[in-house]
Amino acid sequence: MMVLLLPACDLPQPPPDLFYKFDVMPVGQGPSHLLTTDLNLDGNPDLVSTNSINSTLSILYGKGTGSFHPALNINVAAEPTMSAVGDIDRDGYPDLVVNARGSKMFVVLLGNGDGSFRKPIPIKTGKAPLNIILGDYNHDDKLDAAVTLTFAKMELYMGTGDGYFKKGATYLTGSRSFSGTTQDFNGDGHLDIALAASSSSASSIRLFLGNGDGTFQKPKRLAEKLKPLAVVASDMNSDEKPDLVFASGQGDNLYLLYSNGDGSFKEPVAFSGGGGPFALTTGHFNPDKFKDVAVANSRSSTFSIVIRNASGKFKYPTRDYVIEGGTVLAITSGDYNHSGMSDIVVASNAKNTIEIYLQRRVFK
Repeated sequence: MMVLLLPACDLPQPPPDLFYKFDVMPVGQGPSHLLTTDLNLDGNPDLVSTNSINSTLSILYGKGTGSFHPALNINVAAEPTMSAVGDIDRDGYPDLVVNARGSKMFVVLLGNGDGSFRKPIPIKTGKAPLNIILGDYNHDDKLDAAVTLTFAKMELYMGTGDGYFKKGATYLTGSRSFSGTTQDFNGDGHLDIALAASSSSASSIRLFLGNGDGTFQKPKRLAEKLKPLAVVASDMNSDEKPDLVFASGQGDNLYLLYSNGDGSFKEPVAFSGGGGPFALTTGHFNPDKFKDVAVANSRSSTFSIVIRNASGKFKYPTRDYVIEGGTVLAITSGDYNHSGMSDIVVASNAKNTIEIYLQRRVFK
């Protein structure tokens, strides 16, 4: 009997197994957003978990080794879903702002520079604030806040430099915008705002070009009908122009929009994550020159690492990591052990934990 030896199929292989689970730590109930920042100015990245169910922030101070101190839980107003960091009162110390969907406000926590915070300052908003995007939108050296609302609006709050804000203009967004980012997308020296709008009737990236005086032009629509859920700005091709990467509610896809530097973008480049991509972060997750993408997948209870190849295109398949707690709604990245490479932290909304993943190798 003759046996035919068939050539092995050259099937695409996932990226190397770059990460290992280093630790699992408890946070408040219903973690919905993660933030990496250095709150106590010791040079080590810290973590902030925004917890929607028991209305707290969990702050975990980093040790610089990949380990974190147990969470300090701070009560805030009802149903927070995201937080942002910046020097609101211009004292040189990081402050936190957090939305409160159930209280029609956002809350300002002024930092003392040592990891402690002063009494929260409530700032009233319209109904059900979703996202807070901090930036100096009128060039007065004071941080302002763009707040998106559930009912298709974006409100501007102009900072007074002492922890308080004054109500500014209101803009229609066409949809609920859970995610947004600010950069100078057209190179005119003024901050602009990009929002992810995912409703069936208004699906697009809404790009608001800033006038530099705290007002914005009528928004441009990018990536229409692609149902953007979460968007981040990142220079993905090292041309010093901020590009946009977003997760889509359509087909488990992600997309990259390369910036032309004048407020316009090239056609969307599609690539794949896992099941139900919901939140994402960019970073150098392998030793090449290209930034990569890590995405939290709400439906498949995983996060995926999407690596670039030598031409800058995204590789498929992805490398997926299963989260034991499931229901992954938040992800962040940072160099938590000073290895020179980006590590990953994800949150399990079901188990009220965060899982810390470090690089398997140290790249210098």
